[in-house]
Amino acid sequence: MNLPRQLKRWLCAGGLLVGAYAPMAVAQVTPPEEYLGYKPGADFHLATYEEAMGYLESLAGQTERMQIFDAGPTSEARRMKYAVISSAENMGNLDRHKEITRRLSLARGVSDDEARQLADEGRVVVWISGGIHATEVAPPMHHIQLAYDMVAGEDRKTRFIRDNVILVLVLMNPDGMTMVADWYMKNVGTAYEISPLPVLYHKYAGHDNNRDSFMANLVETQNINRLTSLEWFPEIFYEQHQTGPFPARIWLPPGAEPVNPNKHPLILRQKNLIGSAMGHALDEAGQTGAISRTTYDVYYPGYVDGPVVETHNIPSILTETALYRYATPRFYTVNDFPESFRDMTMGVFYPSPWEGGWWRLGDAVAYNLTASKAVMDVAAKYRYEFLYNKYRIGKHVIERFAEEPPYGWIVSADQKAPNSAALMLNRLIGNGVEVYTADEAFVHNGVSYRAGSHIVPTSQPFGWFVKTIFERQDYPDLRKYSHLWQGLARPVRWDGVPFRPYDGVGWTLPIQMGVDAREMSAPVEVSKTLITEAVAPPGGATGGGSDYVFANTDNNSYAAVNRILAAGGAVSVARREFTVGGTRYAKGTFLARSGSIGSRALNAIASDTRISMRGSSAGADAAPLSQPRIALYKSWVANMDAGWITLVFDRYDFPYHLLTDAEVKAGDLRERFDIIVLPDQEANSIVEGHRDGTMPPDYVGGMTRAGVDEVLKFVEEGGTLICNNNSTDLAIEAFDLPVENVLRGVPTDSFNSPGSILRMNYDSDHPIAYGMPGEGMAFFSRARAFEIHSDTTENGASNDNPIPTVVARYPENTPLLVSGWLIGEHLIQGRPAILEARYGEGRVVLFGFNVDNRAQAYSTFKLLFNAMYHR
Repeated sequence: MNLPRQLKRWLCAGGLLVGAYAPMAVAQVTPPEEYLGYKPGADFHLATYEEAMGYLESLAGQTERMQIFDAGPTSEARRMKYAVISSAENMGNLDRHKEITRRLSLARGVSDDEARQLADEGRVVVWISGGIHATEVAPPMHHIQLAYDMVAGEDRKTRFIRDNVILVLVLMNPDGMTMVADWYMKNVGTAYEISPLPVLYHKYAGHDNNRDSFMANLVETQNINRLTSLEWFPEIFYEQHQTGPFPARIWLPPGAEPVNPNKHPLILRQKNLIGSAMGHALDEAGQTGAISRTTYDVYYPGYVDGPVVETHNIPSILTETALYRYATPRFYTVNDFPESFRDMTMGVFYPSPWEGGWWRLGDAVAYNLTASKAVMDVAAKYRYEFLYNKYRIGKHVIERFAEEPPYGWIVSADQKAPNSAALMLNRLIGNGVEVYTADEAFVHNGVSYRAGSHIVPTSQPFGWFVKTIFERQDYPDLRKYSHLWQGLARPVRWDGVPFRPYDGVGWTLPIQMGVDAREMSAPVEVSKTLITEAVAPPGGATGGGSDYVFANTDNNSYAAVNRILAAGGAVSVARREFTVGGTRYAKGTFLARSGSIGSRALNAIASDTRISMRGSSAGADAAPLSQPRIALYKSWVANMDAGWITLVFDRYDFPYHLLTDAEVKAGDLRERFDIIVLPDQEANSIVEGHRDGTMPPDYVGGMTRAGVDEVLKFVEEGGTLICNNNSTDLAIEAFDLPVENVLRGVPTDSFNSPGSILRMNYDSDHPIAYGMPGEGMAFFSRARAFEIHSDTTENGASNDNPIPTVVARYPENTPLLVSGWLIGEHLIQGRPAILEARYGEGRVVLFGFNVDNRAQAYSTFKLLFNAMYHR
């Protein structure tokens, strides 16, 4: 079936290529090259998601060995589908096998003898996924070929795998797969064949879609968590990526140090077993260049693979296969190699060095096929052990945390941000965590909790996950533990620069979300009910008066404000504290004007956002708000923080415009906008953009200096420029602000905080910090600490420079680290972290740390919201 690309896509969309599920002979199974017109992995060819899924659905219609299931929507309203492949007999008993792996995974109510019987009857569920990073194109093309091989293969090994393994085969980023394929195929044969995509290959997250696992902001992540934690409970999770450490051709377990401490030792042993089997299979096939135990650690739990999966008692396998660009081949000589690899010295974890030559997409596909089949082969050979050990690990976690701390966490019913608390709990539930509601009031450690407070025990099958997400991290300094990582005959003391981790090292979710969660020092003895959904207290507009008052401590309050303003209502913000019926309301409290919007409409908004609004005639001193005209800068150098900010804006109903370089250079910005937000993006990237000749002409260049001048004019005429982390450098230089980043150029052995939670002091009297605690937190990752020049007094003007006002600073005489790792805190103690500078008729806001942090730092979102409202 060799149909034109657009015709095939149209037919797939209409379901015309999906065959009915019916038993047919294997001889009638269509190979992918006959359907696509090329073999998966062929040079200069990539399939869209629609084409790949069209083939998989067609294949499923030709065999009893395969079915297609729907996982849910994508961010761009596609359907995220996946394939399940096994023997016809196993497929006929799929529900039974799912029930077996569910019971073994959850462990409760299963005796050791019954677990052995279930393990003997069951089949190992192996999850293989790829393409979450859509420019890493080999894994999706591999999926197409692997499905065919596992359905049609009649060799002894394939039959053995089918009989003992249930393969769950997932394309992780349908939207991005089509975007990348369309972009590449449009450019093949032109000067821009290997040009980077000018937009994010995931609507909100881009490459960060693999950093969303524990937070699950993205619908794709929610789909994945539901499948792995609530439906399929796989025994092995294998996620394929590109590109590995050059010049190695594929990276595979074991990983680099350190490991996240919250996992059972059997998980690490199983990972190493599988990794060794993969390496053996690759060398057996003559596929050289497999490397292990370098580059990729398994500490940060944001990945779709790694600690989140492993704290669900599933060994998680990652591979990183070599990649040049898309499906374009590349020839390498040893002169392209780093010097340390040129003499082909072998090692324990790099026993067959790659010697160079051509590298093609087809090579990467072939390596992935060997690796996938090796994973399934070892799963089949150790079927009983993987199944029974899943039960043993779950049982051990339940028993361990019934006898030792931490026993769990209590999430009080009294929260300043109840919607954030409910969201956090629902993300846990979506990850298979047991969450309970207390049926009655109780006291723990001298603290009283109302009925309706939530209890999240660690004595449950996924207790390691609870501990990982709730506890404060203490990242190990590997300089102290040479025996873990050196692999030398005699460990050598290392006193040099601290080792940089692969990603963040402090993430404690309740702190990031501003949720009051307290560790249990003993099991809580109280009547409680297991819940399937956490719900914030109901909202509504009650009472009467000139205004309806509601606090701004919950992010949903801002959604309510935006909806009221969009409906033509009037909202103001209190400039001073006031009291209503004995209740004190702080500065920044919102007041919706009675009669400016119908009472039914107002009540509907309050109910939907679950915000409590109270009628009042207190006559508070308040300033009116207007809906800001917001522009979020959108560079053709695709920026992940811009994507995350759009997610935050969409979630809280902020209307915004994506501002392009051409629009900036065209000028008249103040006529159109009140606010311009520059995301966390380096100044040179904003100004220069893509170099001429590297991209099609429409995507070349950045804002340019002329555009920067237009932004400066925008502020002079009364606009507000908001800069997030890296982009503050551009504003400081362009506006000649009397400010510098004291960490600029500081070496990592003097200061290091690679993604940690630090203490922060907020001036809650300042409008930007309304609703923030005086002593709070912030997520610090490659952030800034400012110094105001000596010729400008704090909160006072010099002759030539705008007025810098300190909104937040790092505490001066207090240890800064809350969770993660920090070296050199004295360099930032007492330094400003957020500044506001007046310039002409407008102002510039400098956020020295990323206030959204991958849309995870819910507790600091309101800093951005306030900066847009109060101008």
